[in-house]
Order: sequence, then C-alpha cells, then structure tokens
Amino acid sequence: MKKHLLTSLTGLLLLALTVAPASANLLSIQFSGLNLTYDHFANGGTLAAPSPFALSPDPLATMNFFNNGSLVGTLTQDIAIGMSIGGLGPITTSGGTYFGHGGGFGLRLYTNNAGDGITLNWDSPVQVNVNPANGGAEVSVLGSASTSAIIGQSLPFGFELDAPVQVSFSTQISDFDIFPSNSSVGADTYKRFEAFGTGEVSGNASPIPEPLTLLTFGLGLAGLGAARRKRK
Repeated sequence: MKKHLLTSLTGLLLLALTVAPASANLLSIQFSGLNLTYDHFANGGTLAAPSPFALSPDPLATMNFFNNGSLVGTLTQDIAIGMSIGGLGPITTSGGTYFGHGGGFGLRLYTNNAGDGITLNWDSPVQVNVNPANGGAEVSVLGSASTSAIIGQSLPFGFELDAPVQVSFSTQISDFDIFPSNSSVGADTYKRFEAFGTGEVSGNASPIPEPLTLLTFGLGLAGLGAARRKRK
C-alpha cells in the first residue's frame, strides 16, 4: 500500500510538471540618447551608431529594463551602443521603405565599462522607414528587425533573452547633406544624415513554472515526506 502511494504521488508530480502551463516573461531594454549617422559611401549606404567609421560605441543617456511592462531597473552611467545596418542606399529625400543587409554584425549594447551587455548579428533584412513631414521640415527614421543570432549576453537584473530578439528604433533627422537630382535614381538623395532618438531590444525570457505548478510540486513533496515517515 505504501509503495503504491509513493508511486501514485510520483506520477502526479511528473504529470503536473509536464502538463501545467508555463509563462514566458517579455523582457524589454529601452534606451535613449541614440545617435545614428547615415553615410551613402559606406557599404552601399550604411546607417550606424554612432557612425559607419567610428572606433568606439555611442554613449547612451538612459537604459531602462522592463519585465512584462514593469520597470525593474535603470542604468545611466557607462552605457553605450554600437549598431550597423549596411546596404540601405540610395535613400531619397522623399522617403520610403528600405532594407539593409540581413547578415553580419548587428548591434551591441554595453551595460558597463567591462563590456557586459548583449551582442546580436543580423540574420534577416533590417527594415528602415524614412518619413518626411511638414513639407520635409521634419524627417523621422524608424527601424525594426528580428534576429535569432544572439552572439552573447551578460545583462543586469537577471535578464536573459531567448531568441528571437526584436530590435527597433525611432529617431529624427537633425542634420543632413544631399545629392541634388542624383542621376542613379532621378531624385534628391541623402549623402549623409544624423538622427537622434530612442531604441529598444526585447525578447522572451526562459519560461518559468506557473505558481500552481510550484504549489502542486510542494504539496507532492510534503506527501512523499509524510509517506516515508509513516513507513519508518
């Protein structure tokens, strides 16, 4: 009888751990102070932070960490980003949707001077939208990408992102130079521009058991312990 009870409890525990639902938390890293530079002559038109030819990353202003929409922590010192999106050009001043190369180095977030953070490669084309407004007086540059190529990560606040990782940014052009009537496309195109704004890196965390599963597991362990004590 005791052996049968132990076997039954063990079976119930295994069943609970197998079929109970798991929840995947959405982790988001939102940052401000992003500086992007587009250069028509770099790798077929490259948009990068801080620029296509920079030897050091772009310092950021803030980096906020969210777990399912709740703020977990904030960094304001020794944070930076390096990012590169090649093959975008030529980009016309009238705007449009452009797609960068979907391979090679993508993005690296630095969370301290020791080099901790997260590094991603692109594994699919990166979409960039250039949207003029108010007669061209204001031009937004928006980007989005999804990649499963996580090269490495060492993030604070217990964050660890699963693939795929989503990357996005929202910036406003602050300075630019143009090619008037670029013969290759028959329109004015950007020779270079600088844009300033914000960005986000997000993805699901490793699934964790639901509270009900943990409760079932705890009750099962208690039952096993009681059964063993009675057997003694």
